[in-house]
Amino acid sequence: MSLLNNSPLIIETAKVVGVNDGYATVECVSKSACGSCGSAEHCGNSAIAKAFPTRTHQLKVKLTDSVELGDQIELGLVAKNMLQSALLVYLLPLIMLIAGAGIGKWLSQQNMAGDLLIALSAFSGLLLGFLSVRLMARYFIHHSRYRPRMLSRQS
Repeated sequence: MSLLNNSPLIIETAKVVGVNDGYATVECVSKSACGSCGSAEHCGNSAIAKAFPTRTHQLKVKLTDSVELGDQIELGLVAKNMLQSALLVYLLPLIMLIAGAGIGKWLSQQNMAGDLLIALSAFSGLLLGFLSVRLMARYFIHHSRYRPRMLSRQS
C-alpha cells in the first residue's frame, strides 16, 4: 500500500454486495458533477444530466478489513493512474484518426485517388485506435496498481 500513501487519491464510497475469499464485490454509483452548484436549477447541463439515469458499476476489491453485505467502504484509486487511463481512452483514438487521415491524404496524392480514400483511412485509423484501447485495457485490468483498493469501512 505504499503507492497509496505517496500519491493523491480519488476516493469513492461503495456498497458491499458480495464477499468471497478475501475479496468483496462492491457497487459504485456514477454521479454527474452537475447539480451540485448553486446554478443547477437554471443550467442546461444540469437538466441534461438529470435526464440520464445514474449507472452502477460492480468491482471486485481485495479486503483489508472484515465487512458484511450492505456495508459502505471507501475505495481509493491513484489519481495519476486515472488520468493516464482517461488520456489513453480519449486521445489514442483521436490521434489514430488524424494519423489515418494523414496517411490517406498522402496516398491520395500518390495515386490521384479522391476523398473517399482519405475518409476510409481516417475511419480505419479510428477503428485501430479503439481496438488498441481495448487491448491495452485488458492488459491494465490484470495489474494491481490500476485497481481500486479498500481504504476503510465506514460505520
